[in-house]
Parts: sequence; structure tokens; C-alpha cells
Amino acid sequence: MADNEAEVLAFKHTRAGGERLRELVSGAPVSHLVGMESGLDEFEQAALKLQPEVLLVEFDSGIRGLVAMLERLHRALPRSVVIAYSESRDADMILAAMRAGAREYLVEPTSAQYFNEAVLRMRSQAQVSAHPSGNLLAVMGAKGGVGTSQLALNLAWALSQQESQRTALVDLDLFGGDLAFLVDLDPRRTIADVSQNFERLDNMMMDSLLAEVAPGLRLLAAPPDPVMAEDVRAEHVERGLGHLLDGHAMVVVDLPSRIDEPTLVALDRANLILLVLEPTLVGLKAARRTVELSRQLGHEAEKVQLVVNRFGSKSSLAKSDVTKVMSTDVLAWLPNDSRTLMPAGNSGRPALRDWPKSAWGKAVKKLAKQLVEILASHEEEAERAQEA
Repeated sequence: MADNEAEVLAFKHTRAGGERLRELVSGAPVSHLVGMESGLDEFEQAALKLQPEVLLVEFDSGIRGLVAMLERLHRALPRSVVIAYSESRDADMILAAMRAGAREYLVEPTSAQYFNEAVLRMRSQAQVSAHPSGNLLAVMGAKGGVGTSQLALNLAWALSQQESQRTALVDLDLFGGDLAFLVDLDPRRTIADVSQNFERLDNMMMDSLLAEVAPGLRLLAAPPDPVMAEDVRAEHVERGLGHLLDGHAMVVVDLPSRIDEPTLVALDRANLILLVLEPTLVGLKAARRTVELSRQLGHEAEKVQLVVNRFGSKSSLAKSDVTKVMSTDVLAWLPNDSRTLMPAGNSGRPALRDWPKSAWGKAVKKLAKQLVEILASHEEEAERAQEA
């Protein structure tokens, strides 16, 4: 067994289930099966003795004593991750597994690759657990149509894939969000489920509402229709973001250009606000208005960082004109690159995935690195202030 392989102890309650568990582990490069038990007592004793990194369980909430046993192991072995496997897609079954301590729920059809990615996600989450409160990055357009959603998506991709930040992407454009479309997903659950389950919302349930975009990057989608969107209130957004920040190093929120109560919650909660604008007179006027609103809300000046998108287009103003009108520096200048962004929008994949070496892609990757450094410096300053 290689040093970096995760030890896996499995529990089966059917012969077919046991065979599938063996296939999942044997086909996953990052894992190694150290044992398999079919009795609850034997499995619990083996888990306490071996203390493996992963407890892989053929889950059925109807098995008497299974949930109680997993709850005991969850308390006794905080460093062991429970991954549930089942053929059932029933929402109540999934919820029961998560409440019992499962951090992943694999359902057929699944594969060894999915299991391998689940173990990698769990390791990433364990690295974040030492700093359970993540950073919230709000991405907002000075006006509509400036490319905010594309930037939010690709920043989240860069933060999760290049900067190794476990990232949640939230579509808070409740009445017109299209992030799910941009990544070619049709998620069963959306932010509307936060309001519908508000009284019993916790970290585990919040986790179940996210759709995976890539290992380390998951999406909380906007509601599919306006009627459902109307039920999402400020208090729902406040608590939902709090739960996401508990389990992610970074939460990227795509905001609409209009100001409503959910948007205000995200702006207040954000560690940084990226204000996206176009380098035109109309774009600068809208940006100045948004910056003034932020000041009226009591935000510190450095909280709002300017990002100029589509710089270099035929109607683009010069850099000196932009900085003069805005009376502040610009954090990033993203080039006009329709040859990259148009096919990316049509493909259902982030531009950084398929066009990472494009001019726009390189600029976004540079911006992601800058953001990590800025937020790290803010954390260091806060720690020094507490020590003083």
C-alpha cells in the first residue's frame, strides 16, 4: 500500500453490495481496502481498532441499529470520514445518511472514479477544517450585461482547481440566474430549498443542496422559476451562507446588478466585493453609483475592488481615464476576448477548463491568485489585531 492511499473499512449488508464496494475501492487509486464486515458490532469494533480514514457503508436506514452505530462512530472517530453507498435516490434516505454523519452519498450508477473523487474531496475538506470559517467573495456588476456570471464561474473554477480552495459557487440572481446553464447542469435542488427547509437547515442539509461542478467546486443554483424565487428571503440567504462558509475555504456569490434584501445580506457578509464594470462612460457612471451605495451601507473603501471587463474593445476608454473617473486603482483589467467567452458560454463549461491559455483566462487566473493573497493578508491583520 502506498503511503498516500486512504485506508478504507467497508460495511455490507447484501452480497451484491459487498461486491460493488470492493469494485469501488479496488478501482480508486487513492484508496486501499483494509477490511469488510457484514455485522454492525464487528464493523464498529474494527473501526475503533483500525481508525481508518474512510468508512464506506452500504447504507439503508431500515437496517436496525445502523444509524445509531454510525452516529457513535462519528463522535468517536472525528477524523474518519463516512461515505454512504446505496441504490436508493430517495431524498429521505439521503438525508438520513447525512444526519448519521455521512459526508458523501454515492448512488447507482456510480463508478470507482466517483469514489476516488469523493475521497479527494474529503481530504480537501479535512485540510479546511482547521479554519472552518471561509471567505465570501461577492461578484456584482455595476449594471447588467457586463459578464458577471462568467467571471464568478471562472473565478470559482480557478480558486478550486488552481489555488486548491474548496469552493462553493452561489447563484444569487434569484430571478434570472444562469450559472447552472453555464455548466450544463439541471440540479434537482436549488437555493429555494433553503427556504423550504429553513427550520431544519444545518451544515449537512446545506451540503446536500449543492451540485458538483468539479472536484472541490460545487454550485448552489438559482430557483428554476420566479414563483419559487419569491419565497427566498434575506434570513434564508444569511443562514445558508453561514453554513456554506463553515465547510468551504471560499464562497463565491454571483449577484444581480439590482439591489434587494438578499443581495444586501451577501454584500454585508462579503470579505471582498468585486465590482465588475465596462470601460465606457455609461459603465463608469453605473460603477460610481454602486461604489457610493457601498459607502452609504458602511462598507470600508478597500472592501470594494474594481474589475474592468472587456478592456480593449472599440468603445473602451483608456486606463488613465477609468482610474481618473473612479478615483481609485483597478484590481484587474480583463481583456475583450469574445473568441474565448462565446464558445465557452455555448459549451456549458468554464472558459478556464478548455481555454486556460487564452488572454482572458490568464487574466482571471492572475486575479484569483491576487484574491487569495489579499484575503490571506486580511486574515493575518485580523490575527495581529486580536493578539494586540
